[in-house]
Amino acid sequence: MRGRGASGADGGAAPARVVLICAIWAGIHSLLASRWAKDASARVAGARSRDGLHRVAYNAQSVATVAWAARWFVRLPDRELYVARPPWSWLFRAGQAGSLAVLFSGVRVVGVLEFAGLVPLWKALTDGESRPEPTAQGPPIGVDGEMRMSGAFRFTRHPGNLGALGFFLLWPRMTVNRATLAALVALYVVLGSMHEERRLRTAYGEAFERYREKVPFLIPRPPQD
Repeated sequence: MRGRGASGADGGAAPARVVLICAIWAGIHSLLASRWAKDASARVAGARSRDGLHRVAYNAQSVATVAWAARWFVRLPDRELYVARPPWSWLFRAGQAGSLAVLFSGVRVVGVLEFAGLVPLWKALTDGESRPEPTAQGPPIGVDGEMRMSGAFRFTRHPGNLGALGFFLLWPRMTVNRATLAALVALYVVLGSMHEERRLRTAYGEAFERYREKVPFLIPRPPQD
């Protein structure tokens, strides 16, 4: 089946443009999540303002840059690779729904309002106790000093990244551009998760090492006692 831009030089340029768009997005995303950006915002606005505003501002720019990238992505010439028909397409959609469930399970454990940045923002606006954003995104530490193995964090150390990867891999209709995007997401997920592991190890030390021995890196399996 022939899709948009199936022939001609313009159609062949679409994967390169996907790479460019994703590289720009990933660069912005990684730069603003870096310690350098957090320290710079503290120097400019003060530590309290940084603690209250950084997460919500970061999430806002994430939504804006994703919308920008999606707008360009859907306008690119493309070519169809395959289409899964019912009942197989139902399995693909179920897999995407399950992937989103894994992602949101991880967010729920961290705390939806905390993840959205509304808790630190509220504290900053109401003169509540200010605290820096966690240096790494992972399950919170329990009262026993161990990382909480709850929700999807019982089966994978990076449920957010796993959920995103599953969603992009399981499109019932796969095109050249979508396949390129899925490959880039897979690369970003693996490299980003490895980087997050180093931050978690630095932040939580032995507690993270004990958690790492029980829960797999990315591909889920039942937790070990």
